[in-house]
This record gives sequence, structure tokens and C-alpha cells, in this order.
Amino acid sequence: MLPDSALERPQQGRVLSVGDGRLLPDGTRLSHQVSEGDRILFSRFAGIELMVDDEELLIMNEDEILAVFD
Repeated sequence: MLPDSALERPQQGRVLSVGDGRLLPDGTRLSHQVSEGDRILFSRFAGIELMVDDEELLIMNEDEILAVFD
């Protein structure tokens, strides 16, 4: 039996900005699989919520993204 919170559908949003990529042990960077403007699907509890100029934003790692829509 699953709790009601586990039955909730994932949420979607749009990528506003991406960082430089993950830093690898050899000093190189791994590029992102998402780009600015991509529409993504993520779980309800993914990322860190914050308010910027009365707008709610999420900061999340790329591994918290469930899917990318075309």
C-alpha cells in the first residue's frame, strides 16, 4: 500500500538556466543533457525552492530530472 503522497503525479517546468556542468576528477567538465528552454518533468520533492522577485523557482541537480519533452 502506498501513501497518498507517493501517488501524486510528477510536476513539470521549464529550464531557465544551466550551470557550467559537473566537474570530473580529471578537471574537465561534463556537459549537461538539458538546455535553457527545455520543458522537463520532475518529482514533487525535487530541488530546493526559493523566492526571487516574488517568483517561485527551483534549483535542482540534473539527476533529479525524470524526463525532457521536445
